[in-house]
Amino acid sequence: MAAKPKPEAGNSDFFQDATIHDLRLAAMFRRGFRQAMIQINRSLAQHDLSPLQYHLLLEAGAAGTEGCVQGDLADLIQAPEARVSLMVHELNARRLVRTLRSAPDRRMVRVGLTEAGCRVVEAALHAQRAALHELAQDFDVPGVAQMLRGAVQLYLGVDIAEEGRL
Repeated sequence: MAAKPKPEAGNSDFFQDATIHDLRLAAMFRRGFRQAMIQINRSLAQHDLSPLQYHLLLEAGAAGTEGCVQGDLADLIQAPEARVSLMVHELNARRLVRTLRSAPDRRMVRVGLTEAGCRVVEAALHAQRAALHELAQDFDVPGVAQMLRGAVQLYLGVDIAEEGRL
């Protein structure tokens, strides 16, 4: 006699335990974060900037008139120094940054924004804000606040509902 095939397992056979709330919260938070990052990257592309180039420009701009040492930029944006050197060269060719060699060690390169670089960064920042504002129109504000509270509690272990926290 031939063995009967076992019926296909239904959805009720999938594993679930008390962590379901945390998993749903984490999934919702990650989904929202991913949607926001897609919108941010699209707005950067409108300004012909990669996310890493934008981060480099932000850090160089944040350093003010002193600029930032190129090696320090690599640490700040968590990218290899060779990649940062290439980006600085590309952004310099676009006249968005300027580089200066410091005495006495001429190997040390300082990177700072040009006026054009400042305008591009500002325009990209405003484009990101507009894109995120449009994305936020679809969110239920109390739901987003609850999601953020839950995400901070889940990921950081901090209850921001308590007075005096965060």
